[in-house]
Amino acid sequence: MKNLFAIRRFKISAATAVVVAVVIGAAVPFATVCQELKGQLSLDEYLVRGEDAFRRGMELDSSDPDAARDYYRRAILNFEHIAEEYGVQNGKLYYNIGNAWFRMGDLGRTILNYKRAELFSPNDQNLAQNLEYARNRRVSRVEIPEREKIFKTLFFIHYDIPSRIRLAVFIAAFALIWISAGAWLFIRRGYLKIMIIIFSIVSVIFITSLSVEMVDRSNRPEGVVVADEVIGRKGDAETYQPSFTEPLSSGTEFRLLERRTQWWHVELEDGAKCWIPAGAGETVVNW
Repeated sequence: MKNLFAIRRFKISAATAVVVAVVIGAAVPFATVCQELKGQLSLDEYLVRGEDAFRRGMELDSSDPDAARDYYRRAILNFEHIAEEYGVQNGKLYYNIGNAWFRMGDLGRTILNYKRAELFSPNDQNLAQNLEYARNRRVSRVEIPEREKIFKTLFFIHYDIPSRIRLAVFIAAFALIWISAGAWLFIRRGYLKIMIIIFSIVSVIFITSLSVEMVDRSNRPEGVVVADEVIGRKGDAETYQPSFTEPLSSGTEFRLLERRTQWWHVELEDGAKCWIPAGAGETVVNW
């Protein structure tokens, strides 16, 4: 009897071991699938997937446009996942997103992401050229008034020099004020006073420019129309009359003046103002 019970126990143990092994073996790929479905892939894996999808889309652009669009869509999903879920924000990432949207034929989201990339890579010549090319392909033409062009030319420091460089100049000038002032305490030379005055003026100019830009971005953030077409209206409802004879096309840039539940009050580059549905546009800074 003891041998019989021992044999039975051995069989039960063996069967249990087999079941456990099968469960564990099946659990590994199942866990991998679940992990992927839940978006638990690493950042590098999403980046590689996005770059591979974009490369594959370019290869199929001429031979199979529909398949190419599908690959571009995959690239966008992976790149945007990196930005939204991992909080990664840099010029190259938004530049890649903009390139993929351009290949998809969506000028609104192309310009939107190029402008986001511009915040981090203000001196990138390729980015600047691509942004200008995308702007020239817009259906709606919003001409900047001549007085605005003159104003931007006169205040080129504010409009043409990237904010990061202006900040660096301010920090350097501010530090040189104190260095010059400290030196003047020991060496009473006239040129040190002149240096203090010059560095003080430079500091005031650049900190004023940075402050104005910060307030402007906070109170009047930049945005882009992402809908194919949107009718700008004179009020925040469909019942209001159109503000313009033609609808605003995808890629039209604006400044957001006011948010309401379902409507945005915006100002276009030529100074014209109108209301658009909130879902028709996106702000450049959304983080």
